[in-house]
Amino acid sequence: MRLSLVALAAAAVSVQAFKDTSPFILFSNSPLPSSFQDVSTGQLQSKTQVLSSAKKFLDGCQSQIYYIISQPSISLSDLSTSAPHLKSALSNPGVQSRFSVGEVVGLNASDADEIEAYIQSRCGAKKADYSGGDVKAALGQRTGTGGSSVVVKVKQAAIEGEDRAEGVADADSALYPLLSELPKGYKYTLIYITTPSTAPAVPDHTELVRYESSFDEVLHMDLKRNLQARKDDGPTPDQRPLFEKYQFFNPGLFMGLLVALLLLSILGVGFSALGSLQVSYGAFDKEMGPAAQKKQQ
Repeated sequence: MRLSLVALAAAAVSVQAFKDTSPFILFSNSPLPSSFQDVSTGQLQSKTQVLSSAKKFLDGCQSQIYYIISQPSISLSDLSTSAPHLKSALSNPGVQSRFSVGEVVGLNASDADEIEAYIQSRCGAKKADYSGGDVKAALGQRTGTGGSSVVVKVKQAAIEGEDRAEGVADADSALYPLLSELPKGYKYTLIYITTPSTAPAVPDHTELVRYESSFDEVLHMDLKRNLQARKDDGPTPDQRPLFEKYQFFNPGLFMGLLVALLLLSILGVGFSALGSLQVSYGAFDKEMGPAAQKKQQ
């Protein structure tokens, strides 16, 4: 049941196709009655469903003052983007009960009168005059009626003109004196009833293209080979010179050359040392003389 205008705005995305609908909001600082637990919370409902749910809430007669605000010609998108004071009142921490439906089919101005008559007959509420946002004066009228509850109905002008956002903001500002006095020490219920927007729909300039055949005779189509050169969609080859495209003398190459020179120098020293050895040809001949025989003995 704790739905806010932010949730209603999110729900509006999925139901933008419904043009003849308008929002309904009810909130109070009184707890929900037990008979209100099984009502539907869908964001697309008929007027009959919504009014029946609202009457279930009003059956408890828990409030001292009932506000009925009638706002003709307004949509959920208008309300969710240009009504900051109503949003603030709806999200006030003191609010204990909320019932909001984003898209209601069939709401009209006479439904506010029906709700008012139901509160008067069910709860014995007296009608109070409300002028200039004087909530204390309305509560004073309640005292003068022997302590019974009072009902205050505020009828606002329809939102017209091309600049709807400004019109909705002005209507919301006109409610600020009433909304700012809501959480100040008395039991209240506020019912916000709207009617569908009368703004003309945005014309769709998309032209419908209808295909019409322009061939009067039987069309004969022959298979033909496409002889046109195919366009190469690959990357454009690099046309720079070779030494600009590649780097040949990099640090790795220099290191390799230095190591190679060092190894070649070591190899050269080794070969030069081997080549400098001088051994006579007779050094490896077998001795056959008397000296060799003495060594053998």
